[in-house]
Amino acid sequence: MSEECLFCRIASGEIPGDMVYQDQEMVAFRDISPVAPTHILIVPRSHIASVEALSEAEEGLMGRMILRAKALAGSEGV
Repeated sequence: MSEECLFCRIASGEIPGDMVYQDQEMVAFRDISPVAPTHILIVPRSHIASVEALSEAEEGLMGRMILRAKALAGSEGV
């Protein structure tokens, strides 16, 4: 977790969020300023600064996050 990262602070519960899903690896919450009727952010609990910072070690996590996005979209009727 990065002390300065807004998403890490939401994932840790330091900053409240409208959570729609959470497990040991990721959290999903509603955007406070949505651009679409349904706007959910899914972030890993571990700090990853950017896509460029990803390594093969996060390959499984990224796949699980994409599958979670699919499941949430289906449950939201998107």
